Amino acid sequence: MRDYNIDIIMYKYYCMIMDMKNIISSTEARQNFADVVDKVSNAGARYTLTVNGKAKVVMMNAEEYDSWMETMEIMSDPNTMAAIRQGEKDINEGRYSTLEQVVQDLGLNDEQVKK
Repeated sequence: MRDYNIDIIMYKYYCMIMDMKNIISSTEARQNFADVVDKVSNAGARYTLTVNGKAKVVMMNAEEYDSWMETMEIMSDPNTMAAIRQGEKDINEGRYSTLEQVVQDLGLNDEQVKK
């Protein structure tokens, strides 16, 4: 069974690394450090810094970095990935409950659901 979640993550990684418009030399980054940091602080903006024409460092904002680290942690846990795959399979095969069904099964009223 093909794991499309991994395909999506790898595509995003590829797009991040191959973002040609934000490839600059380490010298240029040093000269414009405040500007580069300001731009990188925006979500989705990344810079690849080169040394002698070769990519050496990727800069991204801390929130995005944390998100990538969390994603890699999840993807590296075989039990978590198995549970995600099983959940996707259950949904595809119609084995799930709607919110309305859960509310009814638990006997909740409108006030309890709004909390």
